[in-house]
Amino acid sequence: MPAIAVPCPACKSLLKLPDARLVGKSARCPKCSHKFVIQLPAANPVPEVSDAEAPRPAALQSSAVAERDELPVLPLAPRPGRAARWVPDSEVVTGGTAESAVPLSAPMIPPIAAAGSVAVGELPDFGSFGVTEPVSAVAGGAGAAQGSAALAGVRGRRRRSGGGMMQWISLAAAGLLAAGITVYAVLANRGTVPAEKPVVRQNQGWEQEQKAREVSNAAAEELSPTKGAAIPLDHIPFTPHVIVHLRPAQLWQKNERMGEFQALLGNLGIWLTEQIQRVSRFEPAEIEELTIALNFGARMALPDLAMVVRLKERQTASDLLKRFAGRLRPDANSKAEVYEAEDFAFLLVDQQTFVAAPLTMSEELADFKEGQALPLPDMEPLLLKSDRQRHVSVLFDLTLLDSHREDAFIPQLQPAADKVLFWFGDQVEGVLWSLHLEPDFFMETLLSNSRDSTPVRLQRQMQVQLDKLPTLVLGMVRQMQPSTEGSRQVIGRFPAMLQALNVGTTVHAGAGFARLVTVLPGQAAGNLAAGTLLTWNQSLVTEFRDETKQTKTDDSQVPEKVADRLQMKVLVDFRRTPLQEAFGYLGESIKTDVVIDGDALKGAGFTQNMPQTMDLGSVTALQAIDRILQNYEKERDPLVLVVDEDRKRLLLSTKTKAEADGLKIFDTKAK
Repeated sequence: MPAIAVPCPACKSLLKLPDARLVGKSARCPKCSHKFVIQLPAANPVPEVSDAEAPRPAALQSSAVAERDELPVLPLAPRPGRAARWVPDSEVVTGGTAESAVPLSAPMIPPIAAAGSVAVGELPDFGSFGVTEPVSAVAGGAGAAQGSAALAGVRGRRRRSGGGMMQWISLAAAGLLAAGITVYAVLANRGTVPAEKPVVRQNQGWEQEQKAREVSNAAAEELSPTKGAAIPLDHIPFTPHVIVHLRPAQLWQKNERMGEFQALLGNLGIWLTEQIQRVSRFEPAEIEELTIALNFGARMALPDLAMVVRLKERQTASDLLKRFAGRLRPDANSKAEVYEAEDFAFLLVDQQTFVAAPLTMSEELADFKEGQALPLPDMEPLLLKSDRQRHVSVLFDLTLLDSHREDAFIPQLQPAADKVLFWFGDQVEGVLWSLHLEPDFFMETLLSNSRDSTPVRLQRQMQVQLDKLPTLVLGMVRQMQPSTEGSRQVIGRFPAMLQALNVGTTVHAGAGFARLVTVLPGQAAGNLAAGTLLTWNQSLVTEFRDETKQTKTDDSQVPEKVADRLQMKVLVDFRRTPLQEAFGYLGESIKTDVVIDGDALKGAGFTQNMPQTMDLGSVTALQAIDRILQNYEKERDPLVLVVDEDRKRLLLSTKTKAEADGLKIFDTKAK
């Protein structure tokens, strides 16, 4: 069924719907957050034609002409018939006499078989529509004589009335028309030579590659162990920026494989279990489907959260009220049942489905019992490709998550999250990652390309990224110092696990996205989970050193003053390097500590992870810093550099904060 475009009543933005099942339900516009009821746009009305303007049937027109006894109506274009033929001098009209023969000198016009038409060989006068005498068709000698007499009478009256000039003009026009019709008929009979069409050369190599990509992507799609529908967004009262979909009853079931997977999750599994119990009031094993949605608001504010819970079994009303432990929200105009507890509000959809959200969103919940969230336009194609039967699915907009990473991740996870987000690169816009553990280990990642890229380019980039991943992680693992021997062995084998993951992963290009599919034996799930978890936890307590920096400085040649150190040469080649890492590298190169005022940056709307991309070659540290500051000098509160000679350090702050603290701003543009 084709998609339907519905305009928002407030901002007039067109919102695409996957089908017509959402008509009549409430929704919130992802552009302006206006809430409205989805209705199909009215069809364009068919203009009405009055009786005076309506065309009359041909039979009625002919009868009207006969009744008015007017001149015959000639067609404006030749009617289809036989090809033009030559008429000799001796040929006589069938059924007529020699007097009705057509002379060679007479203009050639096609005969007209219609009531009131003129005889063959006679020319109508197009200027005589005011004449009331009828001109009948001539079929034989008697008819020809009568027709000639009638025509002669008409001509005589015209001559007496001074219409001779109009008659000759009419004759000339009719002759030109007859000549054109004759030439057209001859050309149509003989046929025309068609113009040669330009030969379009086909790029067979490109077509074969395109066909091979389509076949490869279709084969990868068939590897899926599940064939479920897309993840639903029913009852979510806002436009989600991050969607997490789980099948808790299957993930927490009591069998050997799932039990091993849960045990290997360690603290992460314990934390996830506690959060599900705290918000939903149910054990994970009692929940069939769990959809968690996040919406990032203003910076430095907690994101909105909604959790749609679909239970395995129907519950009684008393059991649900006991679990919610809240009072019914007093709203006489609403038919929705919303219960407000001390920490959360619960929308009761039915005895097997409910929605949990923060208490401040109880009013929005009441309006979305029959509503459905509208996804972001950039996330909608990936959402339609999702599968609600997968054990784990995560969908997010990479750009939004990157800009709100300080709100989405706790401080301990910031460094690791930065590396994961930057690993995707600037060609990725949206990410849909899913995992299914039975019967084999199946993992799929769909990446929608940015406007500056294509699915084929993204496919090639991801293949290169996967090939580099084991080497990248190996460099990180070498700097880790696990506390136990068991953890050391598992973390040490983790790069080899990633190499096996790379071998078992195929990369494909689809329509608007790149697809990464991984299929491994079932026992690989536990090993990967253990290796990923232990390596992740160890990365949180490890201070990584960038081993790729090539600039070395002799400590004996470091100037005493910090201002003089800024004139030291450094090699600058940043590729989406976070701001804090870029300044850390510059400070390490000139043997000077760099401090970033995080509160000042947050107050101005900046983050320490703003990517820096520049290739300056060998320049002074001051030139590199000035080049970074130029990116933000037109902002409302630009970034500035402060040189602290007393503490032998550099301070990165904002102009407003530095002036408020009484600090002297260093002029980076000075020679």
